[in-house]
Amino acid sequence: MKGTSGIRFDKPGTDPTDGDDDWCGIFTGAKRDLKSRKQELVRNAILDAAIALFEKKGFDQTDVAEIAEAAGISKRSFFRYFATKDDLLARSVMEYGAVLVAAIRSAPRQSTDLEVIHRTLLAGVHYNEQPEARARQLIAISTSHPTARQAYLSRKHLVEDAVAEAFASRARNVRRDDLRVRLLAGITLALMNATIGAWFLGEEKTLEAAAKHAEAELEKITTFNTAPLNSKKKGRGKEVDLR
Repeated sequence: MKGTSGIRFDKPGTDPTDGDDDWCGIFTGAKRDLKSRKQELVRNAILDAAIALFEKKGFDQTDVAEIAEAAGISKRSFFRYFATKDDLLARSVMEYGAVLVAAIRSAPRQSTDLEVIHRTLLAGVHYNEQPEARARQLIAISTSHPTARQAYLSRKHLVEDAVAEAFASRARNVRRDDLRVRLLAGITLALMNATIGAWFLGEEKTLEAAAKHAEAELEKITTFNTAPLNSKKKGRGKEVDLR
């Protein structure tokens, strides 16, 4: 995506996750010591066991006791890692959000809006590629079961707030609820959703190809602006097909 003029980011702001237990262990930048690595392995084992059961029995038909047994832990141990069954799916959304926020905050200070969005889109793509199979499984489960979808999206507003705060923190005297900041967050998340959707539905074979396609479509929309889908409009001295 071509960089264009926009907000120039200068100084960091406050962390949107301060005092928010939902981000505990995700945004805090906790040390990757032996204990934390072991805990992450257990979390992944629980999630993998849960995904297998959700695919086999369905989300609503699977209970915590079955997930714990499949993961080789006690039900009590399960609750040390996840508050509820729904939290299994919600946590993956939070981790994904943390990746996007980190990409925004680490972008060079001279970056334009679109350059930061591009960098963030690539970070989201790389996150979902590792492991790609799990990302596909989670999407399939959430789209097949309404209750699972609700659980999967239950933290979506927190991710949107955190992404907006990350953009705001890079500019002087800009708040998270400013219109431009909200617009940047919305475009970033819309691009990510379109990318993942195109890949999951088979429109593109890889997430990277889907991301390039999504950015190309956004550039068409912003360049030629007013033409609706499946219509032709003259632009820059030639006929442009936006299909």
